[in-house]
Parts: sequence; C-alpha cells; structure tokens
Amino acid sequence: MKLEGQGKLTAGCLFCGMGGFASGLAKAGFKIAWASDSDRYACKTFQHRFPGVRVIQEDIHALTKQSAELESVDILVAGFPCQSFSLAGNRLGFEDPRGKTFFEIPRLIKEFSMELRPKLLLLENVPNLLYGGKLEWFDKVRRELRRAGYWFRSDSCWIVNVKEATELPQDRERLFMVAALRSHFTYNPFALPKEDNAQNNRKSIDKIIDRSQQGTNEAYLSPENRYYKMIERAISEGVSDQNVFQLRRSYVREKRDGLCPTLTANMGEGGHNVPFIKDSWGIRKLSVNEVAQLQGFNSKENIFPEIPEKEQYKLLGNAVCVNLAQRVGEACQEILNGGH
Repeated sequence: MKLEGQGKLTAGCLFCGMGGFASGLAKAGFKIAWASDSDRYACKTFQHRFPGVRVIQEDIHALTKQSAELESVDILVAGFPCQSFSLAGNRLGFEDPRGKTFFEIPRLIKEFSMELRPKLLLLENVPNLLYGGKLEWFDKVRRELRRAGYWFRSDSCWIVNVKEATELPQDRERLFMVAALRSHFTYNPFALPKEDNAQNNRKSIDKIIDRSQQGTNEAYLSPENRYYKMIERAISEGVSDQNVFQLRRSYVREKRDGLCPTLTANMGEGGHNVPFIKDSWGIRKLSVNEVAQLQGFNSKENIFPEIPEKEQYKLLGNAVCVNLAQRVGEACQEILNGGH
C-alpha cells in the first residue's frame, strides 16, 4: 500500500493484524509509524502492504517501549481480541487469557512519560464489551484508561454497523472507543462521526461476488460432503439462490437483503461461519478476493505475500473494516488538528 501523501500526525498499531486499521488511518491522513502483532503471518502481510513501516513481531506481554524502541505517536490504535466478549463466544471476558490482553495496552502506555503518551487512544472490539459481564467489563476498561491518564466514558464510544456507515454490503457491527489524554485535552472531544448517505449508496453484492467465472477447484464442496447437503437443502428452501449462505455449527443461515453475514477469522479453519454461494459450477465458499473487498480492501491491490490461503481468510476475518477505520480515523484527525 502506498504511503505517500500522509500527514504529519503519527499512529502506532497494536494487534495490527494485516493492517485494516492502518489502511483506514492512512486514508484518513495519518502516517503509520510502527505496528506490532504476535502472529507471523499478520506481520508478514502487514510488512508486504506497508513496506516502509517498522513491524515488530512480538507477544504483547513481552513488548516494551524500551525493547522495541517504540517512538511516541499522536494516536495509538488497537483492535484487541474480541472472542471472550462476543455473544458468539464463551463470554468469559477478562477471565479469558485473550480478554486479559487488553491490560497490556495501558501497561505499555504507562511506560511513556505523560508528555509522550499518545494524545488519543482508538480501540476496537465487539459491542457486547460495552454491555456484557453485567457492565463490569466496560467499567474495567474505563478505569484502566483513566488510570493511564485519559478522559474516557461510554459516550466516547461508537457502535456502528458496516452496512449502515459504509457502502459495503456486510452486516458487521463493531465498537470503537476513543480516549483523550488529560494532560492535552480538558475533556474528551470525540463526537460520533456525522451521518452520511452511505447506506443509500451501498454497493450491490453482485458487484463483489463474481458468479460469472468458475472458482478454484478447492473452493467447491463435493456433492458427497455433508456440508454440501446441508447448504443445498437451505438454498432450495430459501428465499433466493442468489443470497449468501453461512454455515453455522448445526444449521445453515440464509443472509437476505443483498448482504454478506459477518466475516470471521474461523473462515480459515473450514466448518462453521464460512460463507457460501451457489453458481453455475456448484456450491463454493467466497474467494479471498471477494472477502477482501467486503472488508474494504482494494481488489486491485496485491494484498497478500506468499502465505497459506487459510491464513489469508483468518487475517481477513480478524481485520478491522478499512472503511470504518477511515471514518473514525477522520474524526480523530479533526480532533488532533484542533477542529473539535
């Protein structure tokens, strides 16, 4: 991804993944200073897409300002693991090791002196983090960020759906949380991004899913596959065979209204949550290119280096939607430029 033309405001990315967050911030005018993730495929892909950015492959628990020589940035972004907070997961919250990784964010921030801490924090997760755990999850996040020196409360959050705030036809609801450094701001100036007519200009899913060309052999289910029979039955009983059908643990769900269901990381593992369509050659899963477009990545971009296809699906399912990241990034850009 080309980085020319970025502004002077800098961003650091924790849990950077393949760079969905970074792509949106770059489009919003930020210069990506550094990025970190523990997954080697994520780091390899991020480096491929942002060749001029320093990428640190390190477990978040071992990452320190000193060891990684992290420079101060204007905004720190982090899409920390959401599985333990999701309604679709085990909902163990901070009892789950994945949920506990959140605490590494304020720990790392406090390694910087107050004047060198990021002026804004931009965190992304699932909306249930705000409401789940009898409200205790969000209260812990709020208290930890305040202890790190930031203005933050529930009205500094934006719950948003990709299908409503962007032109992309994916039903994907996310939570963005913005915290403002108390030594720099007298209050938290974050306001919800202005509504626009993106929903009215939504791309037709047929512009993304190409049924006119045969997919790869590996994309199609064998008629002898038990999942094939489940999906075929759902298609025959469904509203339209042109819809996207998502394989769940024990059933198949038809996604209507010209939308794709929420894309998830376990698409790469096969089995449940994989989105399928029917074309002239059979029943196939969405291609990597189709999934990438539904997450806001440019279909003409050489997105991935040489990594296994299942890892590509996992990275895409874990990615922050580029278009959403750009919208919230633009709101943060305005704040940092004094336009609030």
